[in-house]
Amino acid sequence: MGPPLAYLIVIAVWATTPLAIKLSSEYYAPMAAASLRFLLACAIACCLIALFRGGSSLKRTHWKAYLVASLGIFPNMPLVYMATGYISSGLVSVMMATAPFIMGALSIFVLRQNPFTPLRMLGLVVALAGLLVITANQFALDADAWRGILLMLGSTFTFSLSNVLLKRMDTSTIDPLEQSLGAMIFALPGLLLCWQVSDGNVPQIALNSATWAVVYLAVVASIVGFMAFYYVLRTLPFELVGLVPLITPALAMTLGVLYAGEMVDDALKLGSLMILLGLAIYEVVPGLLKRRRMSVVVSGCAGTAQHQ
Repeated sequence: MGPPLAYLIVIAVWATTPLAIKLSSEYYAPMAAASLRFLLACAIACCLIALFRGGSSLKRTHWKAYLVASLGIFPNMPLVYMATGYISSGLVSVMMATAPFIMGALSIFVLRQNPFTPLRMLGLVVALAGLLVITANQFALDADAWRGILLMLGSTFTFSLSNVLLKRMDTSTIDPLEQSLGAMIFALPGLLLCWQVSDGNVPQIALNSATWAVVYLAVVASIVGFMAFYYVLRTLPFELVGLVPLITPALAMTLGVLYAGEMVDDALKLGSLMILLGLAIYEVVPGLLKRRRMSVVVSGCAGTAQHQ
C-alpha cells in the first residue's frame, strides 16, 4: 500500500463512517453496536496475523503506542455513537473537520510547536464563526442537539490528542496492522464496560442494514481504515493529514441525504462552508504561499546565476 492509495482509503472511510455508525445504531443500542464492531474487528485482525504473520505480532515494547492509539477508539467512539442519536451523520463529519484546529492548539503544549500564524488565526476565527452558525441553528431546530454537539467536541478533542501524542512518538517500526490490533485490544475493556453500564443486553443478530453496517465498520473502517490512517500519519506530512477533514464533510452530507433521508438546511450549509473555508485558510493557503515564496527565491537565484 503506497501513501497515495492509503490517503484515498482514509478519505473514503472517513466519509462513510458517520453514516454507517448512524445506520448501525438504528437497530442496536449505540454501545452494543460499538462493542460488536470492535469485537469482530479484533477477531478478524487476530486471524489475519495468525495467517500471514504466523502468530501474534503485538510487542511489549510498543504498548505505549497501542495505549495512545486506543484513545481514538475509547473514549472517542462511544462519544461519536451517542452523538448520532442527536445530530445528523453529516453534522458529525463537519464536527470532525474541526480536528486540525484542536491538533494545532494541542501541539503548543505537547509538541512545543506553535502553528498559529496570523493567517491560521484568521482561519480559526472563520471556522469558529461557522460552528456558531450551526450551533445556533441546531438549538433552534432541536432542543437536544446541544448534547450531540458537545459529545462530538469531546470526541474531536480525544481523537486530536491521540494523533498529536502519536506524532511525538517514534512509530516507524510498528506495523499498521499490529498498531490497529493493539489499539483495539487496549480500547475493548472500556467499550465493554460502557456497554454493560448503558445497556448490558446482548442483542439478537438480524441480517438487516444495521448488521451490515456493523460488518462494514469492523472490516473496512476498523481494520483497513485504521491501517491506512496509521500509515498515512507515519509517512505523510502532518499538514497533508489535516486536509482529510476538509474533503470528507461534503461527501458525508451527500451520503446522509441519499441513504438516510437527512435534511441539510441553509444554516447548516452556510456554517459548514464557513468551517471548511476556515480549514482551507488554516491548512491550504499557508502551504501555497510557502511554495510560491520558494519558487520566487529559486527563480531569483536562477536569474542571478544567468547574469553572472
